[in-house]
Amino acid sequence: MTYTNEVKVEAYLGETFDGTTIPSSTDIAIFVGWADATINKETGTAFEATTVTDEILDSEGVQRFKLPKRPLISVTSFSVDEAGLGATTNWVARTEGRTASENFVILKDEGILYFHGNIPNYGVQNIKTTYIYGYSTVPEDVSKLATLLVTRDIVRARLADNSYSAQDSITVGPIRIQKSGQSASQGVVELNDSIKEAWEAVGKLKNWLR
Repeated sequence: MTYTNEVKVEAYLGETFDGTTIPSSTDIAIFVGWADATINKETGTAFEATTVTDEILDSEGVQRFKLPKRPLISVTSFSVDEAGLGATTNWVARTEGRTASENFVILKDEGILYFHGNIPNYGVQNIKTTYIYGYSTVPEDVSKLATLLVTRDIVRARLADNSYSAQDSITVGPIRIQKSGQSASQGVVELNDSIKEAWEAVGKLKNWLR
């Protein structure tokens, strides 16, 4: 699942892309990947469902066990090595649920497993867990930011392409750039302002996730 796609970009710009356009549909897909990676790096999370498999962690021996990523969608497995360092590992499963025979409940927004029984012992690399974190659906603010970042890459692609070199101006949807002096048009200024506003909106999600 990507944060934006060609259809959303076309709707935003009011123009279509295919294998012959500059940039092409293949290029747009690359730009989408770049936008997703940039957002993930800057926010430190993924705004899609992401699976972490058999992650090895340390335990502080406390009731509230915090996983490295959040928000949590689900925990597939959680095991504790009860043998300890220097011995053959003995992974013993802990189970989710509220009953006396179960061990923990999930505080999804906080990324915490709250143990009400059989709390994991303190240890180094004694936890092995598989879990899913992120979002089942992409937040609209994230999708908008990704679309704007792709739009900026489209502008750059056309500025760099030789087939546009003889033109006095370059147009990308509502954005028009006068090439004389490479001065930015009002459309470019508005695009940069929109990107800044979108980053601020996504930044609120980032701050909440800290």
